[in-house]
Amino acid sequence: MKKATFLSLSLLLGFSFPVNASQPVALVELFTSQGCSSCPPADAFLGKLAMRPDVLALAYHVDYWDYIGWKDVHAKAAFTQRQRDYAHSFNLRYVYTPQMVVSGRYQDSGNQQDRILKAITRELANQTDITLEYKSDGFSLSGPKQESPLNAYLINYLKENTTEVRRGENRGRSLTNYHIVQSLQKVGAWSGGQSHFDLSAQKKNNIGQGFFLQHPETLEIVAAFKLD
Repeated sequence: MKKATFLSLSLLLGFSFPVNASQPVALVELFTSQGCSSCPPADAFLGKLAMRPDVLALAYHVDYWDYIGWKDVHAKAAFTQRQRDYAHSFNLRYVYTPQMVVSGRYQDSGNQQDRILKAITRELANQTDITLEYKSDGFSLSGPKQESPLNAYLINYLKENTTEVRRGENRGRSLTNYHIVQSLQKVGAWSGGQSHFDLSAQKKNNIGQGFFLQHPETLEIVAAFKLD
């Protein structure tokens, strides 16, 4: 049994947790940009997925379209790098928007809704028996021993935000984005057994949180959880 305690997280994250248990959900990651004219339909689709209790939906705003006239107010270079890491794992020669990645195993255009929904269904049919139990000061993670340590990540995301775009491909449009990732924090490694994650903090309005375990080499998501 391993125990991991991350005291500094209380300065970074925005929640105190109720006491109950949570089962894994499907993780859907959208790579998007406010400077991309093809992205608004995928953004709206992610908003619908965000309402599902069995999906952790996240939007990473990338910065490589900022040069064409509008600097995405949510974009970060770190999110572009995460997409490039996925491109390498999927043997893609380029990155693009809107791209959706389902549990690190399937990627497609975020506008291919039927195919994305089928991928989500497949992932939900093959969930692991890893469980997460909320505590007053964080949560405990329990599950079988893993062949190799998994990277553990905590995510803060803005639940919803609307921006008036004044330049670029979406000039003159009012764009509403959902589950916009604000921070992605690696908080340790997990090899199975039971671990406690210390997360004492006050809840912040309009901020959600998620947690997932990712294989460091294949980038497959082994388990993901909604924390709000």
